[in-house]
Amino acid sequence: MMDTPSLEKNREPLVKVRNLKKHFPIRKGLVFNRKIGAVKAVDDISFDIHAGETLGVVGESGCGKSTTGRAILRLEKPTAGSVVIDGREITELGREEIRKIRPEMQMIFQDSYASLNPRHSIGNIIAEPMQIHTGHTAEQMRARVMELLDLVGLNPNHYNRFPHEFSGGQRQ
Repeated sequence: MMDTPSLEKNREPLVKVRNLKKHFPIRKGLVFNRKIGAVKAVDDISFDIHAGETLGVVGESGCGKSTTGRAILRLEKPTAGSVVIDGREITELGREEIRKIRPEMQMIFQDSYASLNPRHSIGNIIAEPMQIHTGHTAEQMRARVMELLDLVGLNPNHYNRFPHEFSGGQRQ
């Protein structure tokens, strides 16, 4: 019996990372500040992420997880390699071009509590990007937030709860 590949496997990945490297120079001297070596925070990694897939990056503290994410999102300029997001090579894009596509990219950190404002309700935190990037009315934003809460398995009635009222997994 022949195994038929799914349509998903035949499609281009949403994210394609090839031979990504991020090296930080080690410098010596105050006057001449010459390079004497490099810390290889990320050294030649490649992977694909297709629609509907989630990638979790796991490893010891200091092994390059956050640097990998920062290089993919172009918060750090990679030393080498390529990053293609939705068919667009972003590795060599200029600052203004990156600024235009940045709202489409996101990295979720393990310590999500540190990134959530404890003075704002979950509903307000989720609605904030809509306030900035859309022309939605307050009613439209509230309806969309309720829909998103339900979509990720949270009770829409939690709209007015605060970050400390959720578990670590729920905050992520």
